[in-house]
Amino acid sequence: MQWFLDHSGDTNLLALPSDRDPRWIIDWLDNLTNVPALQPRRTGASTGYDDMPTYRLTPGRYLAPEDVSLRRVRDVTVAMATRPILHTIGNLPPHQVSIPNALDLSYFCFGAPRPALAALPIFREAVIDDILEIHNRWDAEVTFQLETPAVLTLFERTPRPLWKILALGLAKQAAELITAAPPEINWIIHLCYGDLAHRPLFEPTDLVAAVFYLNALERSLSKVGYAMPTAHIPLCTGTSAPPTDRSFYRALGHLRGNIDIIAGLIDENHAAASLIALQLAEDELDRPIRTIAAACGLGRRTPEAAAANARLARELARTPILR
Repeated sequence: MQWFLDHSGDTNLLALPSDRDPRWIIDWLDNLTNVPALQPRRTGASTGYDDMPTYRLTPGRYLAPEDVSLRRVRDVTVAMATRPILHTIGNLPPHQVSIPNALDLSYFCFGAPRPALAALPIFREAVIDDILEIHNRWDAEVTFQLETPAVLTLFERTPRPLWKILALGLAKQAAELITAAPPEINWIIHLCYGDLAHRPLFEPTDLVAAVFYLNALERSLSKVGYAMPTAHIPLCTGTSAPPTDRSFYRALGHLRGNIDIIAGLIDENHAAASLIALQLAEDELDRPIRTIAAACGLGRRTPEAAAANARLARELARTPILR
């Protein structure tokens, strides 16, 4: 957390992250071997997406929310106890609590759609229990980041004529999770192309899927009086430069106007392309982008590369187009 504060310079941080598993949820996935209601279906060391452990239900056993809890309360307790000794000018940004989507957790656990969807209510309850306890203890001191690589991956694996229907279903799932918590909670939704072993699940060709999904989610939430979360849209994968072809960004022109985005485009190895990507994204949105970030955090980088990424982010944040 101190590293982020030290490298933010004269720019503002939307939230202050502190994640304890450098491989996102792999520690959690490995620890499911200790759950009596689950038994290994496939073993793996999680060196890549084809090497991940998966599980099946143990005959005669029933899975409970506490069996699959992320136990984020424990992690947040450690982070919040550390905040008073952090050094910064002005107020600390809220603590960013990483919350993987229940859909992602269930799919990673079972590795197949049918059992994952059948068990989804159990995973949703486990995630909501964590969110409510954290909110009740720390309230506005925290921001929840709902992280879901499954969303864009499912679009990639579904024929485009079915994307509108898929967007409705996926948005309903996320909206049910968000609206199970009080409306005053501050959310970020983090879309992602995946980063296990620092490899994306696929390379995007445009932003149509992200726009379909976010528009559907905004409509679902607005119907029940909930605010749309700020949305992190990855504009590149981290393994390639941000696209500089205007057609890649054209779908942003259809993004609903009340959706604030975090443009995930900062690539320290492609500074010029990052600036062009920012310009093109703003052109298509026809409004300013106020927040920028790397495509998927800084976990794939050495400390030196991460510092270079932060420097580029500060430079682009001070450019006239980012108002």
